[in-house]
Amino acid sequence: MTYRLQLLHALIEAHPDRAGRLKVHVEALETTISGEPERCLERVRALFEATYHTIAPKLGLGSVAGEDFPAQNSRVINALDFTLDGHPDADKIGKAIRKLVGSMNGTVGALAELSNISGMRHGGSFDWRTLQRQHAVMLGGLCDTLVSFLFDAAWSREAATEANTPKYGDYAEFDGYLDAEHDLVEVAGASFEPSRVLFLLDRTIYDAVRVEWEVAQTAEQEADEGAAA
Repeated sequence: MTYRLQLLHALIEAHPDRAGRLKVHVEALETTISGEPERCLERVRALFEATYHTIAPKLGLGSVAGEDFPAQNSRVINALDFTLDGHPDADKIGKAIRKLVGSMNGTVGALAELSNISGMRHGGSFDWRTLQRQHAVMLGGLCDTLVSFLFDAAWSREAATEANTPKYGDYAEFDGYLDAEHDLVEVAGASFEPSRVLFLLDRTIYDAVRVEWEVAQTAEQEADEGAAA
C-alpha cells in the first residue's frame, strides 16, 4: 500500500509554480516509505536539508551549509514571521507559535543523532537490523508536518509581501505627468521613460514627488468643484 504525504501534496497543489522540485523529493520519500523503509532516514534528512537551503536565502539568511542539522532548523524558524496581521496581540501570537515550532527542534536534533549512527543512514553491516516500516511512517509524518509548515509559512509571507510591494505602473497618471515634464533618458542609443528611471533608481524621491503631485491634484480638483458650485 502506497504511503501518501498528505500535507506536502496539499502544499504542492496550493503553490504549483514553486513546488516542482519539491514534488520530486516527496514522491521519492513516499516510494521509500512503502518499499525501502531502511532508506527512509536518508530521504527525510535530504528533504529537510533541501528545505533549509531553499528557504534560507528567501529570508536573507544566506547559506546554511556547514551548520549542523538542528542549527539550520533553528535559524530558519527564528527568521520566519508567524504573526497574524490584524490581531491586537499579533506579536504575542507570533512568539507563541515560534516557541511551538521551535520545540520541534528537539525532534530534529534526535533525527540528526539517529542519522549519524552507523547503519541507520549509511554504512553498517548487512547483518544489522535496520529501520522498519513503522519507523519510516513515523519519520514521514514528522517530515510531512514540519516541512509543509515551514514552506507554507515562508511562501505565504513572501507572496503577501510581493502583493503589497508597489510596482512600476501602479501610478500611471503620475508617471505620465513625469514623462511629460522631462525628456527621455538616453543611454548607449536606448531611450527610457523618466518615470521608470526614477522609480527604479530612487524610490524615495519618486514617492516624495508623487505625494506632492497628488496633493496638488486634490487641491486643484477641490477648487474646480468649489467654482462649479
